[in-house]
Amino acid sequence: MLGRSAKASPIGKPPHPKLIITIDGPAGVGKSTVAKLLARRLGLVYLDTGATYRALAYAALSQGIDPNDVAHLVRVAKSLRLDLHQVREDAIRVILNGCDVTRQIRTERITDAAAVVAQHPPVRAALVRLQRKLARADALVVEGRDTGSVVFPQARYKFFLTANARVRARRRQMELRSLQGRSPALSTIARQLAARDRLDRLRKIGPLIRPRGAVVLDTSRLTTTEVVQRMLRYLRFQNHGPHHRGHRIPRSVATTWLYATEAQRNFR
Repeated sequence: MLGRSAKASPIGKPPHPKLIITIDGPAGVGKSTVAKLLARRLGLVYLDTGATYRALAYAALSQGIDPNDVAHLVRVAKSLRLDLHQVREDAIRVILNGCDVTRQIRTERITDAAAVVAQHPPVRAALVRLQRKLARADALVVEGRDTGSVVFPQARYKFFLTANARVRARRRQMELRSLQGRSPALSTIARQLAARDRLDRLRKIGPLIRPRGAVVLDTSRLTTTEVVQRMLRYLRFQNHGPHHRGHRIPRSVATTWLYATEAQRNFR
């Protein structure tokens, strides 16, 4: 199940503790949009780990490398010159080997290839190391599929987003139309998402799970603003209690204080 919890997978040693907020979940639940807005509201850096898999898939296909050729993929991953430039508080530009590929890595072809590339344990291990290098800031919001369980298991705050299948397919359809001006039928997208879910759940390294300690939010009936407001209320509540090595959420977050009973009701 997408909501199951598990221990962190042992891929190397995480970096020293920082103020990190992780947001995980399957495609179409609103991770990217929510993560960008949350980072902007908190004044933190935004990191999209999924962009690393897309960039590798794009580089591999550009060189004629099959997405299942693990040995070649690992070599490409280790030599990847990838920079994620934050052009605004809520947006990044993906620079691969000196070229801007921000839009190119969002096509259906690259999405499908990235899903295959992400299944290979040696490839994931190489990209996890890259993702940790990219997390240069001392305070950031990170989103992906295994950020709270594998990449940054020590993160102080973790969220896991879900949504029903029809809502996810509709959101993905809207995303494709905004990027390409067209998209497949809703039923086709729903099948593609279901297939991706199976791949993500069943892979041996970094499967799609609810990280231990993560707050689960169903975004099916919520707007992006409503999801972020709930996150901010939770963070405000948590920030009032004991702190992890002195890390705090900025006091500038203007959110409503929650008593323990309200926090448990909304964020269990």
